[in-house]
Amino acid sequence: MVRLKLVLVLFFVIKGITASGQQKEQNPFSKGYFILPIAPGEITSLSGCYGDIRINHFHAGLDVRTGGVEGKSVYAAAEGYVSRIKVMKGGYGNALYITHPNGLTTVYAHLKEYADTIGVYLRAKQYQARSWELDIELKPDEIPVKKGQLVAISGNTGGSAGPHLHFEIRDKEENALDPAMFGFYEIRDVLPPTIELISLKCVSKDARINGKFGIFNFYPVRGKGGKVSLPKRIEAVGEIAMEVLTFDKAQNTPFRLGVKQIDLSVDEESVYRFRLEKMSFEHKMDMNAHVNYDKLISKGQKIHKCYVEPNVSNDFYITNATKGTFTIEPGKNRKVSLSVRDVFDNVSELDFVINGAAIAENTVSETVIAGKKPLTVSTEIYDHYLIIKANGTQRETNMAYLNNKGKITALPLAYQTGLEKVFIYDFREGLIESFKIEDLNMPVSVTHRVSPKNTKVKEESFSADFSGATYGEVFLNLATYGNELLLDRDYIPLKKPAEVKWKTTMPLNFPEKQKVYIKGAKPKYVGGTWAGNEISFDAKELGTYQILTDFDPPYITKKIVTPDKLVFVVSDGLSGIKEIKCLVDNEWILMNYEYKNGYIWSEKLDNSKPFSGKVELSITDNCNNVQIFETNLN
Repeated sequence: MVRLKLVLVLFFVIKGITASGQQKEQNPFSKGYFILPIAPGEITSLSGCYGDIRINHFHAGLDVRTGGVEGKSVYAAAEGYVSRIKVMKGGYGNALYITHPNGLTTVYAHLKEYADTIGVYLRAKQYQARSWELDIELKPDEIPVKKGQLVAISGNTGGSAGPHLHFEIRDKEENALDPAMFGFYEIRDVLPPTIELISLKCVSKDARINGKFGIFNFYPVRGKGGKVSLPKRIEAVGEIAMEVLTFDKAQNTPFRLGVKQIDLSVDEESVYRFRLEKMSFEHKMDMNAHVNYDKLISKGQKIHKCYVEPNVSNDFYITNATKGTFTIEPGKNRKVSLSVRDVFDNVSELDFVINGAAIAENTVSETVIAGKKPLTVSTEIYDHYLIIKANGTQRETNMAYLNNKGKITALPLAYQTGLEKVFIYDFREGLIESFKIEDLNMPVSVTHRVSPKNTKVKEESFSADFSGATYGEVFLNLATYGNELLLDRDYIPLKKPAEVKWKTTMPLNFPEKQKVYIKGAKPKYVGGTWAGNEISFDAKELGTYQILTDFDPPYITKKIVTPDKLVFVVSDGLSGIKEIKCLVDNEWILMNYEYKNGYIWSEKLDNSKPFSGKVELSITDNCNNVQIFETNLN
């Protein structure tokens, strides 16, 4: 480890407050209590802010840019003591927690290394535990620190996508608070958020938006004086919900940042407010229900829902009685107002009118048009609805016929647009296997209904327990096909993993090597436990699962093997690396691991003692395949 000197940032006055935290600051939220841990006093640039949308969570702090390099000095934001040191392969990587006299804790993540006192303490604990990954909680008198004291060097460890410092402020209950609320001089933003698009969504079966059923995008434009408006006329009827693609901008960063508050009102009555000031890590998965999860996964679009799904535990919301949805009555216009605000109270507003459409009766063309194209039918699963679209019908078709285990039910035409006829079926009325329009039979890709009251699926070849896993009632396509288990596709978020048991007919000769993966261009290891020919595993997401066999050991490439340093590159082709173990002269040696590039490197307990004797490095993957490198140092 590079030895670091403990320094103080001289232009800050150090207050004589005990590190134990027994003496309290009168106003812990006042400006000036904390300094920015990177280049304090200099205007900074952020690559991420509090509330940014990420898969499975809102971003809990600030990502302070470090010029695309590692090695920047990281200072304690205030006086306190090191209360936790955590080292892990992914996530926050090398992380440091400092608890302060005001009861708050600051978190510094993705660090390259720790300052001397902290690093020496950590290394001794790692050798004692014979483990690189470690999570240590410290007492107030073990490592006290002063405000402005050098505590670490910035890096790119863990799940970081590039060098930066992730900085958080947490309260006593481990809620993450918005660091920008603490008035850091170095962070500047005078630009309002951007409203890039809004989506209007039909909620009730009889709802229509510009004569159609579904979800439809509208793109605001900025006119003279910066006023934002919608250029396209909107007509609607029925129960409607809204979503918005919005982000904050700052003049000193090219990145899209999160917003703090979204307000939606209809005819000047509030129907929805989202305001993010603190968040609990216990409910972080609920972020997936806050956004349009399908668009986030498939297109990377970070779209906020301006309504609240069932079983969401976060308390960020104030809504009307219908959780943010609103109704457009026939012939009655309604004024919709949307405002988006950032933490610096820069605001963007959008006002528009939804014109109440008349209820159009279902109509069918009365004339058979000779020479039309052959009948084509497409389907779409939309929430709990099946949308059937038929084009090129040769006759006056105003019915689709639904088949549920031989029982046939007629489904009337919902509406017609030009030559396209649309039928809408609500799965809450019952599952169906197929439908028929004229002479064309079509299967329906929904096999199971799962709800908080109906959580268990039991089939001959598999079972799944979705207890606590869904945000509401969902309709899924679940089936087995040979060596694959179809758990629909990843467009519906899960609140927690579903417990799955899967019986397979494939030869089970090497259960230790045969494990479950999520199918993809690069299969994602899941694991599982065998009992006879049945494997149990936790499904954290929907998708296609498969069983693959891994006989291949990991790869080891020697880079440096000297009495002073050991450096290797390690990788694994399928199941991934589970354990790294290095012995020198039969003594355990700490090997740091950067999984993004596969580098592992030694860190001695005593730097004055050279490596000598036999070097044995063993790498084990998740299917217990082992690769061993051996050499001798004389």
